[in-house]
Amino acid sequence: MPHRRNIDIDLLRSFITIVEVKSFTRAAERLLRTQSAISLQMKRLEEQLGCRLFERGGRGVEPTQAGTMLLGYARRILAANDELVGRMTEPLVEGVVSIGAPEGFATEHLAPVLARFTRAFPRVQMTVRAGSNEYLANEFEAGRLDIAVESRVGIANSPHRLGQEALMWCVADGAEPEVAGVPEGDPLRLVSTNEPCQVRKAKLSALDNAGIPWRIVFETSSRAGIQAAVGAGLGVGVLPRSSMLAGMHKLNSAEGLPALPDLSTGLSIRPEAGLVAERLRSFLVMVFEGRP
Repeated sequence: MPHRRNIDIDLLRSFITIVEVKSFTRAAERLLRTQSAISLQMKRLEEQLGCRLFERGGRGVEPTQAGTMLLGYARRILAANDELVGRMTEPLVEGVVSIGAPEGFATEHLAPVLARFTRAFPRVQMTVRAGSNEYLANEFEAGRLDIAVESRVGIANSPHRLGQEALMWCVADGAEPEVAGVPEGDPLRLVSTNEPCQVRKAKLSALDNAGIPWRIVFETSSRAGIQAAVGAGLGVGVLPRSSMLAGMHKLNSAEGLPALPDLSTGLSIRPEAGLVAERLRSFLVMVFEGRP
């Protein structure tokens, strides 16, 4: 009988993340590991399977034909693993839970994690809301949310920390100096949110303190809108590092731009929320702390 090889579940998680974000670097940031650790994991996986899984494409890292075939199997294996662990460890977890999170964090980071939770605990009925920190705080205080996630410049006030990452000035590849404007002294062409928020306040304050003139050329209500406008070359935006897409690159002090603070994310849970909310809280903390 030929020797059967067992694939490490953690390798498959990293593989799927790389495919989703099209970058070893961004996958490492999302998984809170170093790029060298992620690269070593993929080398091990390729050695175990005896084939190359990735190649460089025009928009970042792309799976090879073998990698595309592995992706379907890997997702089914992880889904079965998460469901098995959930049912075997806490088979009686059932009920209703509501959670709210900022729009960018909800779509880019929270949604796939909540999908894992619902597969692991299929008897849990979940409601998810996305919105501003202020909206979520009001909903939480009114008792309409069991868990509220907040993203804040600097240190999050929430009791349970989920992570922290750098805010980056970003621009489309090949767009400066005309877009950036800094070398010529023209106003910096900005892509920004159209609502007051901490990130908008932080970047405008940083520019004003550095004496850099600016003008907003594109306003949007969502992070996806900022990504689209920056990627199209309309102006300079500010995004968390993990939200930068292929075709963008960061600007820094070499282009005359000031440093920006980090963006911290944490969550709060109502004390009377119950077992299901507590289980979801611990699940989120576990995942975002980088434990498998």
